[in-house]
Amino acid sequence: MMKLSIYIKLIMGFAAIIAIMILSSTYVLFELNAVANGAKNILSSNVRTQKLARQLYPAVQNETEYAEKYLISNDEAYFSLFVENKKKVGKNINLLFETMTSDEDLLLIKGMQKAHASIVVSMQQKEKEEEEDKQSTRNEKQKQIRRENKRLMLDSLDLLIRKSHFSIGKEMARIESTITRSAKITLLLIAGTLFAAVTAALIIARTITRPIGQLIRGTEQIAQGNFKKILVSSHDEIALLASAVNDMSRKIDETNKLKAQMMQQISHELKTPLQAMQSAHDVLLVSGSVQESRLRMLAAIKRSIDKITDFSMQYLDLAKIETGAMQYKITVSDIHKIVAPVVDEAKLVAASKNIHIELEDVAVPRVLVDMEKVSIIISNLISNAIKYTRKNGNIKVSIGLSDRGVQVAIKDSGIGINPEELSCVFDRFYQASNIEKIESNGSGVGLAIVKAYTEGQGGKVLVESIPDQGSTFKVEFPIEDNPSVRA
Repeated sequence: MMKLSIYIKLIMGFAAIIAIMILSSTYVLFELNAVANGAKNILSSNVRTQKLARQLYPAVQNETEYAEKYLISNDEAYFSLFVENKKKVGKNINLLFETMTSDEDLLLIKGMQKAHASIVVSMQQKEKEEEEDKQSTRNEKQKQIRRENKRLMLDSLDLLIRKSHFSIGKEMARIESTITRSAKITLLLIAGTLFAAVTAALIIARTITRPIGQLIRGTEQIAQGNFKKILVSSHDEIALLASAVNDMSRKIDETNKLKAQMMQQISHELKTPLQAMQSAHDVLLVSGSVQESRLRMLAAIKRSIDKITDFSMQYLDLAKIETGAMQYKITVSDIHKIVAPVVDEAKLVAASKNIHIELEDVAVPRVLVDMEKVSIIISNLISNAIKYTRKNGNIKVSIGLSDRGVQVAIKDSGIGINPEELSCVFDRFYQASNIEKIESNGSGVGLAIVKAYTEGQGGKVLVESIPDQGSTFKVEFPIEDNPSVRA
């Protein structure tokens, strides 16, 4: 299959549109030119015919009048005028003959030529008779013939003038009809050209935007962790771009897998020494000979062991999430029974900073969640709130309804988050820039796990914050199809 670049597609499309416009315009111009030429030829011919006929009309009348006057008076001046007028009539009749195109008009002109010739012949015979001094009864007959020929010529001229008038009117009607038809054809051509141009533009746009849309959807899937190969219905630059994105996606996938494997390996490697340290701690703790100062050291060791163990488990969970190995045990659960114990445990931790934690809930439907994962989500959010709330602060945990189902909101009076950093707080290992305002520090994976766990169960996590006034984290969970509201 021939590969066409976007540039070639655009050029071909524009060339097709231009060609259609040129062809339609050429056709219209050709039709109008044909009408103009036809009108010019016919009108000029008819106008010339009328002009010659109008010139002949008085000439024919003068010719016969001069002839009659000469015959009555025998004045040579009238004869000279007759001869001069005869030449003019003969010349104009010949010119009329040259302008005629139809056989009917040619016959009419020939009749005029014969009538004129008859008048000339009668005058020539009269001249001979006068030279021979002969009088004849034929004079009256010749006179009658001349009158009839005169009438024939004048009637012929009237007929020619009427016919030329009729031809001009007919031609004007034909021109009007042709112009009307050409206007209709022009409108059809314009509409057809517009339709063809729009169709060509849509086809070109479709061939370009469709693979771009496929590429956009593919990159969105990559952003969500789905590294499936992107297939585009194109063989141009977009296909090359899709190939480059697929290569990048494959390398990112390979890198993530290696990173996940490394995190899993690190987590597993940490377990063995942590278990040994935990066992040693337990043995020393139950030994009766341990002094009071050593007990405090053992307590510190215990906290460190627990902290490292917690970090190890979080890293392991992140590795499972990235590789798609995380399993969820979705059940119909009462969200209050999940949240309340976590809040009670958190109150013990918050008491050391004199932070007040309040739980507020309303009747809500049961949710479809993994209870253990939801417990970790709420625990991480409350721990995060305690960490970033100063002493004597307040934390409010509320349960209510939302557009997606049931919502749990954790609102604190802590240091808040800068607006430009809100979109990054759920990135793994991210630390806010104002963290120096508090004494403690975190690993940067707690909120990443919150987001992954929530979305993994079909939920959604949101955050709102004002610097130095506090933050509100909201997690929404789906409800069962036929919800039973807890009283």
